[in-house]
Amino acid sequence: MYVLDTDHLSLIQRNGDQGRRIRVKLSLLEESEVATTIISYEEQVKGRLGFLGKAKVPQDIISAYQGLQQLADDYRSIILLPFDAAAFLEHQKLRKHYPRLGNMDLKIASIVLINNATLLTRNYSDFGKIEGLRLEDWS
Repeated sequence: MYVLDTDHLSLIQRNGDQGRRIRVKLSLLEESEVATTIISYEEQVKGRLGFLGKAKVPQDIISAYQGLQQLADDYRSIILLPFDAAAFLEHQKLRKHYPRLGNMDLKIASIVLINNATLLTRNYSDFGKIEGLRLEDWS
């Protein structure tokens, strides 16, 4: 299984050259082989709500809601891996071993590890420090 990190999801959503390269590779896989995490969903929803909170004029408000709607639509089409009890326990271990890494990254890593998956990300500087975590950059 391949798990899309938030950065790869964002590239796909922006639909630039890097996002199109990722889409081509994903098209070669079965839908059941590709997922993302509830943590990436949380990060992206927070970002969209931030845009909405800053919007003051009607067009910006409408645009912010359209972005939020598109995000909801995007997440309906992909497997969303949970942060469950097993992920929580793995996260606790990672926090002890990698106290300087970001908490959200450690949550994503814990989900990927317990699912014996490969994380698709550009963030090798942080995720690359985690022993046993398989990484690929498809951008």
